Amino acid sequence: MTVIDEIKKFVRDFNLNLLTNENKISIDISKRFNKRFVWRLPSRKLINSIIEFGGVLIGSKAIRCYQLNNKQLLDRRTNDWDFVVTQSIAFKICEKFNIDIIPGVDKVISIKNQRYWRHPDYSDAYRVGPVDIQIIIKDELPDYVESKGIRISSLSQALNEKVKLIDELNTKCINTNSVSDERKELSKHIEDMTRIIIRFNSELK
Repeated sequence: MTVIDEIKKFVRDFNLNLLTNENKISIDISKRFNKRFVWRLPSRKLINSIIEFGGVLIGSKAIRCYQLNNKQLLDRRTNDWDFVVTQSIAFKICEKFNIDIIPGVDKVISIKNQRYWRHPDYSDAYRVGPVDIQIIIKDELPDYVESKGIRISSLSQALNEKVKLIDELNTKCINTNSVSDERKELSKHIEDMTRIIIRFNSELK
């Protein structure tokens, strides 16, 4: 069994565990930040507006907010912000921040140092390099929970999406022999899931 197969098995077991409520999962929304002085955060106004309009925080930052027995499932420092929004929310964001991009469904608007560009879908976002924020436009919002007025992806949804992304990146890596951004991203996400698996199983009662 490969590492990726082991990760998939864990996520299936974890989802079943969530359904049976065998373990205590809690949310600390403050964990989405890496440091205390959040007012210094780049693109803070844009992030706050996406939240205000109803965007859903996803990815590693969302997982950072989940705790098992008051311990973070993932405590890696994460600098990028990934949100899923509907097209109507995306139009409001573009209007408020003068983003001259038509926000199509199944498109991604990436922002780095106030520079904006659009590309096809979430998986392709990793081809454009490090970004501050990614706004992923979908017909519907993913499953989410709300804490203190902030929507974050449900834990099950976040883990399933991480596994899906690992699969997509692994397929790309199989088809290329060169060292690439995809390989670095694949390694990062596998390491994240490995940490989560270890933390989860060490906290089992």
